[in-house]
Amino acid sequence: MKFLIKLTFVFLLFIVFVQVVFAQTTLAPAEREKGGKLVAGDVGDKITAPRIAKEKAQTSEEVKKESGRKNGSKLEATEDKNITAAGKDYEKAQTPEEVKKESMAKVITEAAINEGVQKFEDLPSLQAKIFFFYSPTSLYDVFCKDGYITDIQLQPGEEPLYVGGGDTVRWIIDKAQSGIGENKQWHILIKPLKSKISTNLIITTDKHSYQLRLHSSNFFNPFVGWSYPSEDKAAFLRQAAIEKKRADETISIPITPDKLNFGYKIESVTSWYQSDFSWMPKLAFNDGTKTYIQMSSGMKSGEAPALFVKDGEGVALVNYRVKDNYYIIDRLFEQAELRCGMKEIVVISRITKNAK
Repeated sequence: MKFLIKLTFVFLLFIVFVQVVFAQTTLAPAEREKGGKLVAGDVGDKITAPRIAKEKAQTSEEVKKESGRKNGSKLEATEDKNITAAGKDYEKAQTPEEVKKESMAKVITEAAINEGVQKFEDLPSLQAKIFFFYSPTSLYDVFCKDGYITDIQLQPGEEPLYVGGGDTVRWIIDKAQSGIGENKQWHILIKPLKSKISTNLIITTDKHSYQLRLHSSNFFNPFVGWSYPSEDKAAFLRQAAIEKKRADETISIPITPDKLNFGYKIESVTSWYQSDFSWMPKLAFNDGTKTYIQMSSGMKSGEAPALFVKDGEGVALVNYRVKDNYYIIDRLFEQAELRCGMKEIVVISRITKNAK
């Protein structure tokens, strides 16, 4: 009887042993981290063998990279939130008075810009070159074209100190020099890389400062330059002194009175206050080959106007010389303009026999 009881007990132990061995060979051990130790047996947190192998295979550098990516994403999200919050804070910080002040400043600025931009219909030209009237507070619109270079010609003798554009990615800005000595002249070369774009350009020299607005269009200005009314006065006085000295040293040729033609009309077109300019011409006549314009004596104490002759649809700058108080042009013309800046213009028209 005792033998049977022992045999049964041994048999039960054998069965338990077999079950334990079977469980260990067929089921993967689950591990849980508790108190810094990995404990097997928690079914809810089982980690499969491939994942354990993958985690063991990761090096320390890979772990750092992955951590850096996570931290970078968090940092970017934080920065975006900060920027958005700053924008909202700025909007909230603006009082009604500040909004009104900003709106008023915008209106005044836009009006000043429109006043400062020189209109193309008022500008003279010489063949393909457009001339702006220089003023340190004016804005100059220049039209460029993709695939073409616009030549901005500075005054001969002046040296560029700074050339900067607002958009240097889509615009190519370069400079070049022509001539030597007194004939040296700097050229600012502009080329857009795309159509229908705009930017601004600032040029400072040892004599002037220019601010241009560049526009990429379907046409372009090949040459752009300036006339300098305030500086033309000094040139006029120098030229007058040279001509006077030359006239004193030479024998003048008498003009035959019967060949003189005084059929010219002189009128100011921009004198809104109905008062003549200080340099208003007194008389215009020709001798059949040359035209003479007698200027007012007040021109010597003020600015000297530049002379433009109307050819076709526009006006062109012409050469003339000064003798005493006369402009002498070596040609005849039907209509000419004397301009001093943009707001002082005098038109001299030849009266034909058929005119009524």
